[in-house]
Amino acid sequence: MDRKYHLEFAGEIRFGPQYYDLEILGKKVPKYNYGFNRAELENGRYLAIEEWLTTDYQKGPITRVAIFDLEKGLVSRLKIVDKGFVSNFKLINGVFSYRKEFLAKGKVVESELDWSSICKWEPANS
Repeated sequence: MDRKYHLEFAGEIRFGPQYYDLEILGKKVPKYNYGFNRAELENGRYLAIEEWLTTDYQKGPITRVAIFDLEKGLVSRLKIVDKGFVSNFKLINGVFSYRKEFLAKGKVVESELDWSSICKWEPANS
């Protein structure tokens, strides 16, 4: 099976989760690391994944949802989640939903947005 993306172990946060490098269409996505939380959407056309903006134990977690168009090699990044993780990505009837988990506060926030509102796409490998 020809995968359009590949995760490779990059490291582990002290007392925390592992993080990964991501390749899209055979090219490494620069600047960021990725958590293992991910979902393929629309029959594998899109990859929604937890993108990490830092691996610094003292600063983080700082994450956001990154949605990759695996056919066009593009990415759209949602709002930054400070001190939280993102997971549970779903696309149902044109509504994209995900969970924001703030472990230190014991708080979970369910978020959703209209799929058509995701409009800022850029090359994934730049």
